[in-house]
Amino acid sequence: MDKTYFDYYIEIMTSTLTDAIQKNISLQANARISDVAIGQLNEKVLELEAQLDNTNYEAKINELNQEISRLGSMKAEYENIKHQANHVDTFRNELLKAREETQQVRDEYENKIKELTDKIAYLQLTPAKRKKIDDLNKKPEEPAGLDVIIEDGGSF
Repeated sequence: MDKTYFDYYIEIMTSTLTDAIQKNISLQANARISDVAIGQLNEKVLELEAQLDNTNYEAKINELNQEISRLGSMKAEYENIKHQANHVDTFRNELLKAREETQQVRDEYENKIKELTDKIAYLQLTPAKRKKIDDLNKKPEEPAGLDVIIEDGGSF
């Protein structure tokens, strides 16, 4: 059950990260377009100031100010998404760390299961087979006193 939970958790986190990155890219593109549009609108304002009379001039100024206001709100939204993207990066790093920890735990459990399975298989053997395996795995004992130097007792 824990593996399934982590798999779903990782899958959802990956899709959340992908969504945030796509929004971030879209907002960056909108911000660049907005900057260009603001520059063009400022140029138009200067151009129209020279050409239009006061009444038409005020209407155009209001229209352009509304456009600037709209672009400013888009920029604020972009900054908000950028901030969220930073949180997603932090979350992604934590997710990768959790994946590594989960894999380590999973490996430890697999090793323990293998060890216990081998022990069960050994215990299910007949006593005679267990004795053979124990004898094969047993290291031969060295007799005590072999380290003593034996001197030659005679001359030839």
